[in-house]
Amino acid sequence: MHDIDERKLVEKALQEHRIRLEQLVRERTAELTKALEAAQIADKAKDAFVANVSHELRTPLGAVIGLSALALGRCENPAQRDYLEKIGKAGKHLSRIINDLLDLSKIVAGRMEVEAIPFSLRNMIRHADGVMANKAESKGLSLEFRVDDEVPDRVIGDPLRIEQILLNLTGNAIKFTPAGRVDVHIAAEAPTADSIRLVMSVADTGVGIRAADIGGLFQPFAQTDVSMTRKYGGTGLGLALSQRLAEMMNGRIDVESVEGRGSTFRLAIRLGLGSEADQPEEETDSNLAPPGLHVAQASVLVVEDDAMNMEIATELLQAVGIAPRTASNGQEAVDILGESGPDHFDLVLMDIQMPVLDGLSATRLIRTWPGYDRLPIVAMTAHVLAHEKRISADAGMNDHVCKPFDANDFYRILAKWLPERRTPGAPAPVEPAPAPMRLALPAMRGVDTVAALTRFFGDEQRYRHWLAKFVEESPSVAPDIRRALAAGQTELAIRMAHSFKGRTGTLGLTELHLKAAALEAALNNALAGVPELRSLERAIDETRREIATALEH
Repeated sequence: MHDIDERKLVEKALQEHRIRLEQLVRERTAELTKALEAAQIADKAKDAFVANVSHELRTPLGAVIGLSALALGRCENPAQRDYLEKIGKAGKHLSRIINDLLDLSKIVAGRMEVEAIPFSLRNMIRHADGVMANKAESKGLSLEFRVDDEVPDRVIGDPLRIEQILLNLTGNAIKFTPAGRVDVHIAAEAPTADSIRLVMSVADTGVGIRAADIGGLFQPFAQTDVSMTRKYGGTGLGLALSQRLAEMMNGRIDVESVEGRGSTFRLAIRLGLGSEADQPEEETDSNLAPPGLHVAQASVLVVEDDAMNMEIATELLQAVGIAPRTASNGQEAVDILGESGPDHFDLVLMDIQMPVLDGLSATRLIRTWPGYDRLPIVAMTAHVLAHEKRISADAGMNDHVCKPFDANDFYRILAKWLPERRTPGAPAPVEPAPAPMRLALPAMRGVDTVAALTRFFGDEQRYRHWLAKFVEESPSVAPDIRRALAAGQTELAIRMAHSFKGRTGTLGLTELHLKAAALEAALNNALAGVPELRSLERAIDETRREIATALEH
């Protein structure tokens, strides 16, 4: 009996102890949950703070940079011009510091993401060369970019971040080189079936680095000594940020330096190889009309509702001596062709999706008229799939030229459908100026500036003009599509998504182009398109900020 009572007492004590432990676990779990929630709230507050500070800094800074540039354009007083130039340079310098700080804070918080997308390595290198050329020239330095033959063009990686590192290393080399040269060498090592090890070396004949200082180079805010900071400026963020970015892409930056003789920084990173399907066609000079193209004074009607695409098509035609007539929708084209007769125009370039009357409907109507069956009508469209080509062919269109326009493709179509003309005394074709390899615009995430500039004949000012219009007009795109869908006007929403897809493609806004295409596809497949529209709206906001910042330079 005594043993039984003792056992019961032990069991009761164990039960009470277990209950107490469970209570302690619940209390501690509640405390940890509360602490985690508080940390998450604080984290969100920090993110909101960083975003707000970024906005509050960039908005007035953009005004300072933009207004000083406007004032500079109207100012003739030499002393005042000097002040305005210094204000603009200081503003741009501060903008770069802010961007570096924000990027570093994202990395520290684990919120920086890197992409793995196909891109043209040589285009990226050409852009970097263009951005750095003026800086080197202003110091009287020789700057050379050299790419080994073994380096592939089409690779898979994050072009924006790789170029960011290359620009930082090259910019540092220029900054710390009082005289001499900066050599950038791009090599490919250790190839496999699907990847290469890319090595970018930036060598200079500058001041060099003391051996004792090399170990701290990649620490945030670290510079070799105070006198260097006073003499050359900078925050010490660039190398730290570049090394962190390299590590995020499974790469690394190493340095060799001799004080007083110069330095060599090497970025080594493994990149995937693009597939044959991704490989761009071999480039000739895409900005020059073929020398054998004799179509001057041909009569061409261009039907296009987008002002930017109309301007580009018109200039491509003017470059070979054609002064086109234009229409902004299918109904205008029908009216013009009906009045002019079947033999007046040699060629019609017809957009597909337009207001009032679309290109397919206009073509079907035109083909019912006597004598108009011989008139070549070429679709100008981003619709490049086989079944889409069949639809345009069934409507009576003879061919198609893709948007965004490629000069080679555009002139191939002209040569195919226009009668050759060798009229004595006809004006010689005016060749557009080749696109410059040295660009002032900085790299932008999701924007292929090099490809876009070829469509603007290398005219960076015109490209900037259309980018500025995009920044101004794009906030209404998603709300307009949303209102059309809410009103049951699905066809209108599809047309707006298609138009936006074409415009972003022409401007080289690759991410937005893909998202607009995804929305258009969803709507065409009778889906609501809610996630696609939301994703497009977010991307528009992000891209607008990228472009607005870039236009400040």
